[in-house]
Amino acid sequence: MRKTLIIIIGAILFTACKNENQDKNLIEEGNLKSIESVDTCLCDDLFVDSLGIYFKDDTPYNGVCVHNYPESDQKYMVKGIMNGKLHGKVIYYDNRGEVLVQEVYENGQKKRTGDGAPMTCDCSELEIKKIPGESIQRSFLEEIPFSGTCTKKFPESDQVYMEAHYKNGLQEGFTSYYNQMGKTLYMEKYEHGELLKIIHQ
Repeated sequence: MRKTLIIIIGAILFTACKNENQDKNLIEEGNLKSIESVDTCLCDDLFVDSLGIYFKDDTPYNGVCVHNYPESDQKYMVKGIMNGKLHGKVIYYDNRGEVLVQEVYENGQKKRTGDGAPMTCDCSELEIKKIPGESIQRSFLEEIPFSGTCTKKFPESDQVYMEAHYKNGLQEGFTSYYNQMGKTLYMEKYEHGELLKIIHQ
């Protein structure tokens, strides 16, 4: 009886310690490596108030939480949280563990998404990276392959002189160039990041 009790207490302590330990992979997924004290847990273990603030033990949560598929250990969502608010990455997975969508939050506000509705940004915000095994470079916005439209404007003006469309980090469709009056000068047609033709107006 005493031996059984010791085994049960040991299992409870091991489980508690395991839940409190940092999971390095989850911390990297949530993009919270810069925070000194990072916890990992199941999102169901957190309380969310009416303002959307996440709490653990009555304290605004700092860490990464995971939602699993029903009756499974397979994760379907990983959330980075800082001071109780979504911060860093929120990643959605399919049931094979492949990433479906990545979103980036800052202080509770969604800044970027890697899928869904097209986004618009200044082209200078994009980071171009060479991907091993690919001959074409991809454009990333906050570490997510960019899908949407980026623009460049004339100096000290709101007039756009270049507008480019991207899908999954590659130029797709038409990139248009304009003069200072907003008239189209020429267009480039892209497919999967490759320039197919130039159309002069």
